[in-house]
Amino acid sequence: METSNLKPSAVVPVLEEKNFRREWLRLAGTASAGAILFWLTGNSKKLFAQSVDGDLAILTAALYLENEAITAYQAGAESNLLSPGVLKVAVAFQSDHKYHRDGISGVLKSLGVEPTGPEKKYDFGSLHSEKDILRLARDRENGAVQAYGTLASNIMNKGVLNFSANVLADEVRHRTVLNAALGIPNY
Repeated sequence: METSNLKPSAVVPVLEEKNFRREWLRLAGTASAGAILFWLTGNSKKLFAQSVDGDLAILTAALYLENEAITAYQAGAESNLLSPGVLKVAVAFQSDHKYHRDGISGVLKSLGVEPTGPEKKYDFGSLHSEKDILRLARDRENGAVQAYGTLASNIMNKGVLNFSANVLADEVRHRTVLNAALGIPNY
């Protein structure tokens, strides 16, 4: 994938994460509480107790993030603010997210759950420049990295875990490219 057209900026502050659904916050909070519980007590028993219901909650939250990322990349592509090189990368990243969405949806269906579609509207704030769109995409990718990284240890189904590990690798790759484009260190 060519990223030579992505231009790093001089100094860009790391933006705070924003706009995650309550369910995602609940799941992330639960996973964090589990880590704190382990740290304080040394008890390695998983807080989620690794159940099918836990997997369903994780997959549902991941599906929301994938739908949001697809929509964010679409908003960027339709903005006419992206240079041809950046647009090419954005379309490729959106394609990855569609693959993730389809995989998660397939797993949910196999578990007897009808996957939800995207929200009717997401709040992406003001997008007035290519840099705004790069920041938006980077924030979404960073949220996905944190979500998959935090919740992966709570997945019971090995097939789901393997898929999630591959998704996590994609999300890290996306974030790395976007960090470089924005001049944000990748360490």
